[in-house]
Amino acid sequence: MRAVLLGSFLVSSFISFACSCFGPSTFCTTLDPPYPEPEWWVPEAVVMAVVVGQEAYGVDVRIVRSFSGALQNDEVIRVWGDCGALCRRYVSGSAIGDTVLWALQPTDYSGNVICGTQLEGDGDYQLSVCGVYALAYANGLVSGPLTTETTEVMDLEDFAALVIGCLATGLEDLSGRDELKVSQGPDCTTLSLATSSNVNLSIVDAAGRVCVSRSWNGAPYRMDQLPMGMYSVAVLTKQDRFVRKVQVQ
Repeated sequence: MRAVLLGSFLVSSFISFACSCFGPSTFCTTLDPPYPEPEWWVPEAVVMAVVVGQEAYGVDVRIVRSFSGALQNDEVIRVWGDCGALCRRYVSGSAIGDTVLWALQPTDYSGNVICGTQLEGDGDYQLSVCGVYALAYANGLVSGPLTTETTEVMDLEDFAALVIGCLATGLEDLSGRDELKVSQGPDCTTLSLATSSNVNLSIVDAAGRVCVSRSWNGAPYRMDQLPMGMYSVAVLTKQDRFVRKVQVQ
């Protein structure tokens, strides 16, 4: 499979003219924009997929791995790009067999109006240009403007933890249960689980950088190896996800 680099923030002069929009300049801030009322920036799904078909200015892709959202592995979806006059990235240049890593939103059907088609339908997605919605993937590594405007590289597991950390901002406990315990002692901040369990632990700093990504049995975990600051701590089990904002003093 070939990897497609669609993560560049550069767009053609025609798109710049036809599309009037602005958005976050890193992938992490696209997931959690630092602007008021950011809902229209935030993608519904972050996926790795393989292109399996083409249709006009869109492509059909098969999900290989879902990092966030409800899309499932092996599910085939249609993703619409730019026809030449939309605030979207071009996807029609993607060849069958290409591997892509995209942050997707449900289609806004703008192609049916501006592009003069009736092709976009319910259940379809779009790839926006108003932020960083596409990254490069090759040889097990993800690259692009992940947490800064320069190109960064990380493996898939660190990327999965990054997505969780970026989406965690402002959330306390996504499952509604109080499993993740945080103890602020005089010497250090300690994490533990209310019930011992084999889980995945990730800790992401305020800039979206992955500081810890490891398996964990819930025994007390000291955070004193980390610099002072605010962190997103996420615990993933087979059924739940627990997220806390934790201050290391």
